[in-house]
Amino acid sequence: MEVERPSAGKPFRMPVQLAVRPDDTFRGYAGQIASGTIRPGDPITVWPSGRSSRVKRIVTYDGDLDVAIAPMSVTLVLEHELDVSRGDLLASGTVELGNRFSAHVVWMDERPLDPGRTYLLKHATRTVTAQVETALELNQIGTVLLSTSRPIAFDAYARNRTTGSFVLIDPATNFTAGAGMIVRAVRDESSVVPGMDAADRLARAAREADSHSEAVAAVRRVLEEILT
Repeated sequence: MEVERPSAGKPFRMPVQLAVRPDDTFRGYAGQIASGTIRPGDPITVWPSGRSSRVKRIVTYDGDLDVAIAPMSVTLVLEHELDVSRGDLLASGTVELGNRFSAHVVWMDERPLDPGRTYLLKHATRTVTAQVETALELNQIGTVLLSTSRPIAFDAYARNRTTGSFVLIDPATNFTAGAGMIVRAVRDESSVVPGMDAADRLARAAREADSHSEAVAAVRRVLEEILT
């Protein structure tokens, strides 16, 4: 039997629960560390924007820390003022970013999963609307494809249980209808993520490439789409 590695030894992940700004002199981002370790000076990236900075301070009610590990709840102050809000993910290392992925879903609602309906998908501290391409019945477990209205930053469930899991909520009843474990991202270069501007599309194309040559080709294709 495979034993899960301690979350403190994994790449740093912290879903933002709250942007803290009591006055003009302080801007911090509060949340519970899902995995990994963080120290002042460490580089960090904000997803889904992809903007980067470094950790300036780790703030707690008992004072600043020199190091924080999962599952501690802390407030991080960054060296740069970035646009960060609830639902964003502070992370180090590689993160999947997309709006289409495959997942194992357990369906818990007497009303069957309807591919024609829109559901709420709650992933960490972010909630978006989503559609599922496969029908499921009560207590059925299936591998499905999901598409979200906005991109989310995630890991496969096998790598990180917090950033790799989600729940599906019926918006009509607010009932938690399903629980899911992300398997992998599904790439579709012909699709455009809603609300993504030209710069974001170019950055996303480069990030998702497996090599420098593929990144150049992907960026060229996106430029051609933008300019035509």
